[in-house]
Amino acid sequence: MRTRVLGARRLSRVTDNSTSFDRQELAINVVTEAIGGVVIDWADDPDVSAAKVAPENRPGLGPWLKRPEEFDAIAWWRLDRAVRSMRDMAWLAGWARDHKKRLIFAEGPGGGRLELDMTSPMSELILMILAFAAQMEVQAIEERTQGAAAYLRGVGRWGGGRVPFGRIPVPHPTEDEGWWLARHDKTADVLDKMVELVLAGKSYHIVAAWLNHKYPGLTPANHRRLVADPPREIDTAVKWNPGMVSTLLRQVSLRGWKTVGDEVVRDDVGEPVLMGDVLVGDEMWRRLQAEMDSRMVERQEKSDVHPLLGILHCGSCNGRMYQGWMSVGPRRKVPKRQYRCAARAHGRVCLKPAYVAADPVDRYAETEFLRRYGMFEIVDVITIPGVDHRDEIKELETDVESLAAQLGKLRGAAADAVGRQIQGRSDKLDVLRQQPVVPARTEEVRTGVTYAATWRQANGDAAEQRHMIKSMGMRIVVGETYRGARDVFARLSVETQIPDHVDAEEAAREEAAHQADG
Repeated sequence: MRTRVLGARRLSRVTDNSTSFDRQELAINVVTEAIGGVVIDWADDPDVSAAKVAPENRPGLGPWLKRPEEFDAIAWWRLDRAVRSMRDMAWLAGWARDHKKRLIFAEGPGGGRLELDMTSPMSELILMILAFAAQMEVQAIEERTQGAAAYLRGVGRWGGGRVPFGRIPVPHPTEDEGWWLARHDKTADVLDKMVELVLAGKSYHIVAAWLNHKYPGLTPANHRRLVADPPREIDTAVKWNPGMVSTLLRQVSLRGWKTVGDEVVRDDVGEPVLMGDVLVGDEMWRRLQAEMDSRMVERQEKSDVHPLLGILHCGSCNGRMYQGWMSVGPRRKVPKRQYRCAARAHGRVCLKPAYVAADPVDRYAETEFLRRYGMFEIVDVITIPGVDHRDEIKELETDVESLAAQLGKLRGAAADAVGRQIQGRSDKLDVLRQQPVVPARTEEVRTGVTYAATWRQANGDAAEQRHMIKSMGMRIVVGETYRGARDVFARLSVETQIPDHVDAEEAAREEAAHQADG
């Protein structure tokens, strides 16, 4: 019976061509044939560091180690593909001894095959010595990497790692060596639309739904697979979610800036060091972050905001109605939520303040919204801001004049430092003066997603659903409250104004067709 060999392949980075899966597979097949065995399957671990992830915890190899009865030996290309520490080597040696498995390395010390039978104490000693050497190599690599990273922090190069969404690594355009994160047109165009949608007030839920419909599977993780060398097959099951949208749009790397941790790397004149193309300009970035910050404040205040705030109005004074609770009483076992006119609390006069039980009003709002607008596709009207650097140019001109006045009073190192600052400001001034003034414009973006689908995706998120109702200009009016009134729905009515981006005649036709089909 031929020896059943499990081929184990591992890469710290899928872009590392020097240790590619193809090279490892060839070496393992050769050594398996040499021992008269057959490779029954492959345990693959791409993007897995042996220094950080133990063999039993690796997604490819780990499950196989729990089923030792299915194979007789494990073959790696080299020892460093298996382990990088003495601790992991001790565990792997103990596992092989307990399960009577052979550990085979296609290329051992000196380049020849290394095969170890773990029933022998000498084999275990050899493995520990080799593991010690591997661990020392890891430490040396880390020291070299840290030194290289310290150097790269001060220059405009990408130091490697995960490729951000909207980027593709290319040879540095101005230096003889190193990498630059250039704009990846396909995903950067998608990123531009995401920014526009958020600036237009669209929620992260809506943006995520639009992405999943318009660009299925084009997520940050799959983007890295697409730009890998060679490209890898994408996972179409992976989808965007609201958290992924907000996280991506917070990344300062969108400005092309280099960072170390949370700190921006700056040059001698105080300007951020660039490691790639600018995907979001300064003005757009400031507007985007302000918009996202305002949403964080709204979320923090969410406990004080009821689902229909700004939508529900008193039929007597037309003022907003607010959420409150009816206390426990003889006939009420638990507090009951209600909406009520708060004119008096806000210093206004209301002759007949309305109040109503909250739950049926919430159901009414959902039913009416979906009946009226659920079948409509969400079409976003985006205002794309213009470009006008005249104010920034004036500030830079003032800076240059002020620095030039100081320069005549300074000597030595201080004068050199101010001179560099003047040059930096002057260079930026020259660039801005060449930029044309571009007026603002509007653009429609069809999302391909209906309001009904987005409502379901919100999954009961009151703030998200309230945003959708308000975006359609829908108001709910609560009629007069009187003793004995039990039919809540009879007191409710809808006032609405169709937004500019919805054609009234088309809306009427679609509504009629929807009612006929129902």
